[in-house]
Amino acid sequence: MRILNILPFLLFGVMATAQQEAIFSQFFYNKLLSNPGAAASDGIPGLVAFHRQQWAGLEGAPSTQALSFNTPAFGNRVGFGLTLMNDRIGFFNSTYVNAAYAYRIPFGKGVLGIGIQGSYLHHRTDWAAAKTIENNSDPLAGTDEFASSFNVGAGVHFQTENFFAGVSVPYFLEKIPAGNDGGFVVDFSRATPHIFITAGGIITLSPRVKMRPAFQSRIVKNAPPSTDAHLSFGLLRDARLWLGATYRWSFSDVPSMGDAVVVQVQYQISDRLRAGTAYDISLGDLQWEFGRTYELMLEYGFITSGKGVRNPRYF
Repeated sequence: MRILNILPFLLFGVMATAQQEAIFSQFFYNKLLSNPGAAASDGIPGLVAFHRQQWAGLEGAPSTQALSFNTPAFGNRVGFGLTLMNDRIGFFNSTYVNAAYAYRIPFGKGVLGIGIQGSYLHHRTDWAAAKTIENNSDPLAGTDEFASSFNVGAGVHFQTENFFAGVSVPYFLEKIPAGNDGGFVVDFSRATPHIFITAGGIITLSPRVKMRPAFQSRIVKNAPPSTDAHLSFGLLRDARLWLGATYRWSFSDVPSMGDAVVVQVQYQISDRLRAGTAYDISLGDLQWEFGRTYELMLEYGFITSGKGVRNPRYF
């Protein structure tokens, strides 16, 4: 049996007792993906795209694509957001559509966003991709299975020019699909709600050097919490170039494939456009067998003419 066939079952066997929400290394640039309260937190309309490929070169390895748009409205007192995300592991594919609303309240030197979101989740199992060495007489072979479900989430997000913090639960309900015409739904789609805690800030070291510490912790029932601890430095005028690293670990006594060191680079190409990349180096026992993980990010801000770089954009 090819690795494409056994990899999904191996992964889902682990996921049954582990964290299941998508994790991005450049989390400070896609806060809307985990927190609806972050909708319009930059104060301008913005579009951000992510592509994350785990264990590059391994057939059937996980990959995630996400596209988010958010915009302020009604004098910046309200934020709207829309996120499309596709997550694939072997022949299991999940598509998410999240619609977020945030009420934005001026608070001190920043803005507090209180957000809610509704989500539609579509799950597809492509059994035709399960190729084996011998002829497969299983009636599921060569068929597709479909299922869907709805969910709700909420979060709060506070942001100033040099600081942000948020707490959220993007999906409150256990994601159990409603079924399909074939009458077969794998239990892999069941997921426990996750709590995301995120914060970060900017420290000015000199007129041309800034430091950005940040972290994201993820908490889920019946699994050890995990944390990304990030530190990067902004260089050049207006900190257009960011170089940094992240350490990701799980609070578990069991060696985890999720532990990793991440190196990152982001660059402000123009007042409106920013690009970034991250490269994960696994610290688990199977790091050489599973290969490396990379992530690409592209962000566009719809800035009104004459306003220039926003704040400038630190997160």
